[in-house]
Amino acid sequence: MSKYLNYHSPFGIYIHIPFCESKCNYCDFYSIKYKKKYVNKYMDFLIKEIELYSKKLKNKKVKAIYLGGGTPSLLTPSEIEKILNIIYSNYTVLEDIEISMEANPESLNENKIKEYKISGINRLSLGVQSFLDNELKFLGRIHNVKKSISVINNVKKYFDNFSLDLIFAIPDQKLEDFKYSLNKSIEFNPKHISLYNLQIEKGTPFYQMLKEDRITEITEELDYKMYNFAINELKKNGYQHYEISNFAKQDYHSKHNLLYWNYKPYLGIGPSAHGFNGKNRYYNIKDIASYINKLAKNEFPIKEIINLTQKELISEMMFMGLRLISGVSKKDFQDRFDITINEVYEDTIKKLKKEGLIKENEQNIYLTKKGINLGNVSFSEFLL
Repeated sequence: MSKYLNYHSPFGIYIHIPFCESKCNYCDFYSIKYKKKYVNKYMDFLIKEIELYSKKLKNKKVKAIYLGGGTPSLLTPSEIEKILNIIYSNYTVLEDIEISMEANPESLNENKIKEYKISGINRLSLGVQSFLDNELKFLGRIHNVKKSISVINNVKKYFDNFSLDLIFAIPDQKLEDFKYSLNKSIEFNPKHISLYNLQIEKGTPFYQMLKEDRITEITEELDYKMYNFAINELKKNGYQHYEISNFAKQDYHSKHNLLYWNYKPYLGIGPSAHGFNGKNRYYNIKDIASYINKLAKNEFPIKEIINLTQKELISEMMFMGLRLISGVSKKDFQDRFDITINEVYEDTIKKLKKEGLIKENEQNIYLTKKGINLGNVSFSEFLL
């Protein structure tokens, strides 16, 4: 147990808020129906988990905080402030920390947005997903375009740093539909835009609809057209493509998510959250009742701790790092594993370079445009 708690360097904290007003048709993240009585009890045990880690960790330096879900913006600003105060009271929070919170438009109004800023949130990630009402309805979102526009305009009054999330490759979506939503997003000039091509996961309503032939996935060719249009359009508008799904203005890359892609440590708090200390990975219990029962006994609510082998660590670092447009640092790889990337992957690198999927320079190995479009093919080659 003590091995996985051994965080040597400053880390991020991810906090899972498992409440939603309703479940979207594509979502496979753990969440339950929002009820105030559940939130009050959950808050007590979430705080207990935060405090439990603080008593066990030797290094308590926190460099990024991210509240995800679920729908964190269903919590009141005072509840968010309470969570942040507990972290500040029990950990050493580094200066200039980025504190991000996911938010859905239907749960926001101007006063709430203002109060979230006062509570300590300094970056909002808005789950807009589309600027077409028919797509929002199909996705199972409960806001409409009018609400999104109103919320974004209010967010801009109080937050300089905010991100918009869009989904593309939606069944029956036309290229022009996606272009419209993307260009509408650009009009608001957010500092960050995330683009996610729809993945239909087991256990979701979309998966059942797909099995029953009630929906049809779009073609790979159209998927690529949407994605590559976005890359070009966002570049023209001053956005750096810094990760496969993420685009940002200068100096506005997501600091917390960069911890994942750079294979740095983070602590996961809340049901279904997972954490990583640089050598071991752990997963929390999903079910909120079981999560609470564990903490009521002063036990960590952990379902599984995975002691990663050297080969697994190397493979994971490559998978995560190659998501970054800059790729994997050769120096970081050698410092971490005391062996060069080329010694481990000489044949793989030769093969993928020949196929035009990767390139390398003195500092990094990175995916080409073709390699990004064929990401899963590229990544699979680095599995040891």
